[in-house]
Amino acid sequence: MPITKNKITYSRKKIITVLKTLNELVVSLDQIGSASYDMTKTQNDAALSDFINRHKIFKKIAQARRILSAPFDKKLGADEMEREMKGVKYWNDLKKK
Repeated sequence: MPITKNKITYSRKKIITVLKTLNELVVSLDQIGSASYDMTKTQNDAALSDFINRHKIFKKIAQARRILSAPFDKKLGADEMEREMKGVKYWNDLKKK
């Protein structure tokens, strides 16, 4: 994967892998959201949890992140990548505050 200051190139196979994961996630969440109209909150939570677990979503999105991050690990270093990720909004448990 060639990398320059402003351009990174990925193989078609790697991009297809990432796109399949994103499509699976986005389309499924949309379908769950549509189905949730007739669900209780408990049923909706169960449907989301079931989807995430059965489809191994954590594993798949971690792999997608590894694919997209690979060129940065080699050229930018951890400090620069951390700066690039500044401002990302991560989940936090508001109940603990």
